[in-house]
Amino acid sequence: MGRVAIKGKNFLGFEIEVYGNDEPVFNELEKALAVSKHYISNSIVTIRLDDKSKSIAPRIVSFLKDREVAVNAVVVESKENLNIDLPIIEIKDLQLLNQQAEKEVSTFRGNLRSGQSIKTNGDLVVVGNVNSNSYIYATGNIFVLGKLYGVPHAGYGGNNEAIIFAFDLNPPQIRIGDFITRSPEENLFMKRKNVVPEVAYVDEGAIVISPYEEWRKIKWE
Repeated sequence: MGRVAIKGKNFLGFEIEVYGNDEPVFNELEKALAVSKHYISNSIVTIRLDDKSKSIAPRIVSFLKDREVAVNAVVVESKENLNIDLPIIEIKDLQLLNQQAEKEVSTFRGNLRSGQSIKTNGDLVVVGNVNSNSYIYATGNIFVLGKLYGVPHAGYGGNNEAIIFAFDLNPPQIRIGDFITRSPEENLFMKRKNVVPEVAYVDEGAIVISPYEEWRKIKWE
């Protein structure tokens, strides 16, 4: 007998837990989506699988896609024997920098590789690159002193005043507080000319991206 749960209480946006690999799992998914789909359809969605449900991972992703729920990553204890074309987050790679001190600044030094995730309360500073298929979450602002090609979520928990800064800002998706925007596919990971530091922030109900120098003039001058 399988079990399904949809949770939105952690830093991964919404996480759909699936345990088991029998047909009742899909019935449970259908029931859960009936009451939750409108909450999660525009969110960062991960699915967490146990060793049994890894065998039907492609079916689960396809099932959700047919119901307009896009899966951003798969969370598993171990990715062994998991064959799926999505970012895979192994629990051992999920780093919690700061869970308690809301006002403090947490710093991560190094490059985040594909599948890694960082979550923190307060502001997050990454001294390095955030590579594609990695995820960073902070209740406050996010500053990446390098390339940001993974997925950032600043202001997690509803802080729409948060900002995201990066020397090279080119993620597939940006989320700030309750807002979300996606980059055009043709822009992703392309070699860009004249790259300048940029800031993403919420203005008039949407996420906008400005060169740092322009943003600074808007906010401080």
